[in-house]
Amino acid sequence: MNQNPKWMSRLKVRHLEVFTALVETGSQSETAALLHVTQPALSKWLRELEQSVGCPLFERGRPLTLTIYGQVMLRYAQRVLGDGVRTANELEALRAGSSGRVRVGVLRTVAAVLLPRVIVNCRRNAPNVQVTVHEDSLDILLPRLERHELDCVVGRLQPNALNARVFSEVLYDEPVCAVVRTGHPLAGKKRITWRDAAAYPWIVPLPGTPLRERVDAEFAAAGLPTPSNPIESISLLTNETLMHESDMISMVSRQLARHYTGHRSLAILSLEMRHALGPVGLLWVDANPTAALARFMDSVRVEVRELLAAEASSPGKAFKVAGRARKRKA
Repeated sequence: MNQNPKWMSRLKVRHLEVFTALVETGSQSETAALLHVTQPALSKWLRELEQSVGCPLFERGRPLTLTIYGQVMLRYAQRVLGDGVRTANELEALRAGSSGRVRVGVLRTVAAVLLPRVIVNCRRNAPNVQVTVHEDSLDILLPRLERHELDCVVGRLQPNALNARVFSEVLYDEPVCAVVRTGHPLAGKKRITWRDAAAYPWIVPLPGTPLRERVDAEFAAAGLPTPSNPIESISLLTNETLMHESDMISMVSRQLARHYTGHRSLAILSLEMRHALGPVGLLWVDANPTAALARFMDSVRVEVRELLAAEASSPGKAFKVAGRARKRKA
């Protein structure tokens, strides 16, 4: 049976709090003021921590910088403190008469359609589960998941999300498509080329995001530059308003596009995308999820199945189910 290293039994949560505060400020004097302790007391805590782990954690200087050992220790401290906060939240939820809490990270396009259905389902079947939603891009959500600040993430399974520290499950494949206002000059045309679309102003995702890279690649494949001076925005409300009031074009998930067309607020263009962005799926880090998290993820699966069934019975399927797979930690 594996045993924890001896230094772990000597560590206190206070050691980790002091350590992460030092990383944040880069200064012993600022950290002492922040934690309301004297500098000698702070130095003692740091000395005890370094003696316990047997490695120097900081390069001494101004500001303090982490050694390679300190970088490893920081990841450990963030996980332990993140788990502590989650456990405290769960205990508080139980004391308040709730059966658990789930902190879910979600991409904006998923938040608009799938997530509200999931939350309603979860509340119907487990009314005492508290759900906290954090909406952002995957490059922000994934590190928070790895630090145990989030319990799960629902979004596209990009390659950078599939690593040994994260469990993943594919839910469905879903393309993206171009949308415009219903009275747009290109709306209703049966065949539209990227050259046709390049003649109009665009709203594009932020640089470095998977969808932005895909849009740039589609224009490049057509032998065209990305339209000049586009609006760079990931705000769904702002983008929808801009399209209503102009001839701007934007790319969204097919699920969200169908939501717009169902309310007759926007129209889908017949502009073909050559490559997919990757499936939508679940990401989580705990090998044994809490009961609340398990119920929430089951609600996600139920709503996906219902959306798939609804799309299968209607013309122009918005997305299709993908083979499920789980990636286990190494």
